[in-house]
Amino acid sequence: MTARSLLLLLLVGLAWTTARAQPVRRLETAFERDVNRFRWTSTARFEARLAGWDVALTNRFLSDAFILFDDELRFRDEDRLDWEAARPLGAETALRLEGQTAWFGLSRVLSQEVYGGLRWAPRPFAWVEPLAGAAWDRRPGAAGPEGTAPLRLDAGPAFGARLHLAPPPLQDYRLRLGADGAWQRLTPRRGHRLRLDGGAARIFERTRLASTFRAASVRRDVYRAVSFLNRDATGLPPESVEATTSDTLEVGLELEAPFYRGAVLTGRLDAVSNNRFVRTERAPDETLFFETDFNRRALDAEAGLAYERPAVAARVALRAGAATERRRLANRDALPAAEAAQKTNLLRQADYDEGTLALSASVRGVLGPRLALQAGGDARIIRHDTPEANPDDRDEVFYSGEAAALLRFSRYLDLDLRIFGSFFHTVYLNAARSAENNIQRTLRLRPALRWTPAPRTRATLGAELRATYTVDDFVLPGRRPTDQAARSMRYDVSAEQDLGRGLVLRASGSYEDLRLGRLFWDDFTEIPFDTLRTYSAWARVQAGRRLLTEIGLRVFIRTDYERTATVRYARLDAAGEVLRDEEGTVLLASITRPARQWIEQIGPTATITYPMLRGSALRLDGWLNLQHVYRRLYGPLPEATAGHIRRTARRGSRTVIPNLVLSVVWNL
Repeated sequence: MTARSLLLLLLVGLAWTTARAQPVRRLETAFERDVNRFRWTSTARFEARLAGWDVALTNRFLSDAFILFDDELRFRDEDRLDWEAARPLGAETALRLEGQTAWFGLSRVLSQEVYGGLRWAPRPFAWVEPLAGAAWDRRPGAAGPEGTAPLRLDAGPAFGARLHLAPPPLQDYRLRLGADGAWQRLTPRRGHRLRLDGGAARIFERTRLASTFRAASVRRDVYRAVSFLNRDATGLPPESVEATTSDTLEVGLELEAPFYRGAVLTGRLDAVSNNRFVRTERAPDETLFFETDFNRRALDAEAGLAYERPAVAARVALRAGAATERRRLANRDALPAAEAAQKTNLLRQADYDEGTLALSASVRGVLGPRLALQAGGDARIIRHDTPEANPDDRDEVFYSGEAAALLRFSRYLDLDLRIFGSFFHTVYLNAARSAENNIQRTLRLRPALRWTPAPRTRATLGAELRATYTVDDFVLPGRRPTDQAARSMRYDVSAEQDLGRGLVLRASGSYEDLRLGRLFWDDFTEIPFDTLRTYSAWARVQAGRRLLTEIGLRVFIRTDYERTATVRYARLDAAGEVLRDEEGTVLLASITRPARQWIEQIGPTATITYPMLRGSALRLDGWLNLQHVYRRLYGPLPEATAGHIRRTARRGSRTVIPNLVLSVVWNL
């Protein structure tokens, strides 16, 4: 048993001991086994009043173990603890303590913060809270010449503040304001988290006008190795501090107003601005490094008209948006001309300007007690402009529509009929990518029949027919067209029968046939080149009322065509015997041919759900897949070993895939 496993068992045991010995209120634990991954999770929540203190604690633990190809186990452990305690000192003041601890085992990062302060609440809806404390942060620095990264422990003072204001409505106005911030000086690093958000709304004469805003700033400093550009310099420190600051501002405005005879006019305006700066601290003057600025601006406006009545509802909306991104090399003047030009060109290639114009509409109506209709559509145009160095400059046009009808033949039988259609045209304006211009058309028909002959009997039969055609705008001389058609037919069936006394029978199944082909759009014909068929079925029995148990059997089969399938087979001598080396290992050879592949899976499934006192519960889900993968080869094979190769391909490989999920919730 590894040290990590022992640590995990110790943590689980400690959590269990704490859960049994009050005052832990809630503990959730889970274990999951999924193919090549093991996952353990636990969440502990504790809230109580102890010796005049209001205490709240939340701990979240996650551990993943991955089985690699060489059967090696790799772990990823994470833990986060948040706690706070408050004690009233008077009618308007309270002493508050809080902190958090974050641990990431894979990156060897341990971060801790502790704060203390006073909350002054002159009104129930308004309070202010200054905080002071300390912070510790341990993380790897840059790797030295020996290839190992030493751990750096930085500590320093930390300060914070919070503000909350949400007064009761004043006449027709509602106001809200909130703010919090934290500053850390972890010499030689710094960090901060700042947030300010609020809103105002007014309702008058059935008109609602609301505005929101949010401002945030985050700075995060990390250790970075001195750039490889300085690898020829001697006597330089192996690392520097990279400071990343991100400032965000969001503003929103929303309007709802009566328009004419029940129609409502709606409007919304959203603006977002984000600036991100990357700077290098503690770097000697003779070193080369890059400092970048990132700026993003986005503006979205929407105006719509809505009408709603019990029998009919309709809406139409027009939306326009614009976004721009710019990247700049901030320290260009301090770099050699060649390095500055190369980096500037790389940054500019990611810049873009984008404009969007969209129109959407929908209508829904009830025509009597047996028929309901619904229809809707969207139209969108996008213009994506990039610099000349970036060939991603393109225009896009997208249309989509949907129509549905719900027909109730009787109280036992319903028919839900839906049809979808879309048209997507992409045009690249740069000649280097213009050959990728294409039009994609999709049409889907999805009927579903629901039969409920009795309150305890339900059955559903659904189908979907889908056709997608992708056509290039043109074909370059000397190249073959890549136009493609994809057509599929799918059936789904499910049934449930409640036999009473907690006994329920459930069954479901599906079949899908997907055919891909080379498309000739002018003649609307195709040459098939692949067919993929999928079958699945799942039957299960549920029993019990308090203790719910379910057992079942699941089957999955998929067959597909492979252009290049590789089969490894044992080499044979002239007498047809298997060849082995001096150590007795079978000598293998391989051959690649077109083939049809089958994947067959079958296995039992089981579920147990046991509710306990105070809302506690235990749930176990398990399923076992017995998988068989085999092929049928096409094309000529070596005459001497053709039969042996075909038998090996048909025999294929067999795998046992266990899956398990165990979760427990303790309310104590």
